[in-house]
Amino acid sequence: MKKPYKSIILLPTIAMSTALLSSCGGYQKNNFAYDLDFNVDVSGQKIKMWAGFGSSINTVLDDVLEEFTRLTGVEVEYESKSSYGDCLKAVSLAATSGKYPHVVVGYPDHFASYVKSDIIVRLDYYFENDVHNPTFEPEGESYKLSDFYSDYVVENQSVEFDKDGNPYTLGVPFNKSTEVLVYNKTFFDYCAARDDLKDKIFVPATYAELETVGQNILDFLKNNNIYGQKLLNDNGKTVLDLTDIRDPSFADSTKRFKPFSYDSQANLFITNVRQNGGTYTVFDKATKKGYLAFDSQETRTGLTNLKSLYDKNILGIPADWGEAKYGSNPFKAFKTVMTLGSSAGVANDTTAGNKFEIGCAPVPYVDASRKYVISQGANLALLDKGSREQRVAAWQLIKFLSKYSNGYFCSQTGYYPTCPYAEKEGGMWANIDPQGDFYEEDYTSWLEQAKESYSTTDLIRAGAAMVNLDYYTKDSANWIKFIDPPFSGSADIRETVASIPPSIFTGERTVDGAIKYFYSLMNDYVRK
Repeated sequence: MKKPYKSIILLPTIAMSTALLSSCGGYQKNNFAYDLDFNVDVSGQKIKMWAGFGSSINTVLDDVLEEFTRLTGVEVEYESKSSYGDCLKAVSLAATSGKYPHVVVGYPDHFASYVKSDIIVRLDYYFENDVHNPTFEPEGESYKLSDFYSDYVVENQSVEFDKDGNPYTLGVPFNKSTEVLVYNKTFFDYCAARDDLKDKIFVPATYAELETVGQNILDFLKNNNIYGQKLLNDNGKTVLDLTDIRDPSFADSTKRFKPFSYDSQANLFITNVRQNGGTYTVFDKATKKGYLAFDSQETRTGLTNLKSLYDKNILGIPADWGEAKYGSNPFKAFKTVMTLGSSAGVANDTTAGNKFEIGCAPVPYVDASRKYVISQGANLALLDKGSREQRVAAWQLIKFLSKYSNGYFCSQTGYYPTCPYAEKEGGMWANIDPQGDFYEEDYTSWLEQAKESYSTTDLIRAGAAMVNLDYYTKDSANWIKFIDPPFSGSADIRETVASIPPSIFTGERTVDGAIKYFYSLMNDYVRK
């Protein structure tokens, strides 16, 4: 299969064999999970699925699950746990009681916890013994691990290994994304049209440019007394509405302007470590444990530079405006003109009434030799639960979500397709319509239409998709999508390091003091 995407880098590199086990004897789990008749009639079965999606994605998923039930007769009881972290906690809490679901959405580091709890099912047997399901698979189509982009497969084979070092497959790619820079296109187009601003204010590609451009934006607004007023173009149309917005030193922090904001503080920390040449965590296959690795000069340099941007009021974080997680509300309110977050959430940056146009660009990088952008998004896993019929029904659900309805799911949510079939080879739904034909529209045709759409939601989702295609996955652009090695506890580490940037920005801790303090908090993951 032609591999259209560059490989995601798993840092540090973990040597592995891609050989799959070919018999049940290779699995040490109970035979009940690996002794199934995949031709069994699953109509009428009831299964449970948990995920950590928000309301907008849940709405799309509900539609997909309803279609799955219509086609297969399998009833899916879906429950959202509000966030990926909460979903992990809920499954872990239910591990001892057996009240966890049949299918769960999560990250590889979550799966590492499920391995430790001995509740996750290895999927190699399922791929090897899968049979064609005519209710939603076109004639001649099969379901193979090689169907999926290898970038997304490797992270699902980086958690558990047999005694010879061969990886088990613990998950199937489902909802994939990365980070993008969303900017106020109306403002930047205005600056590009002015001779006095076009070389000073532009969409930055690097953090050095971000510092320069950010300062130029602040100087422009202050020197032209735009705070508290509207910035209009030559046609009298509003470019920025700062009627209720003040300069960064204003007493009420919720009304302050800052040029740039960054959503995820965990991603900010981890990516900054990578872009400055440092290492975040490492996994030791000998001890089967993960360890912290970010106590380095590279990390100190990166954090010091971020602190400088923050002190100059160029960089802001959601908490600066009283927001818990995201910069979309400040962005829509003209409190910032650039916001960096997940490509899957770009639709949240669109404004009611289309107050201004928005655009998408790659995230800023520190050095051209280290253009790292984090790979995000979750995978589908089977948990060790249910009758034989329920397990086959759960497997059919994973097939449907990951491949046969993935194009539709991605078009409606902003996630990236998991495989060529979902992207350009199959139908948007790949299901049978009332006339008995498979739908012909696919994700690629949707993308072309979306770029010409009048819908701001479609436009921005298409913009995020094009950043992925034109930059992140283009060999000549030299971007590196990365994930860090998953292991039991890595989710807890990620949650903890999210507090490092804010603690430094507010002056609660120095850069050196923050590293030492958080190492002490996570002492269990410090190599002795």
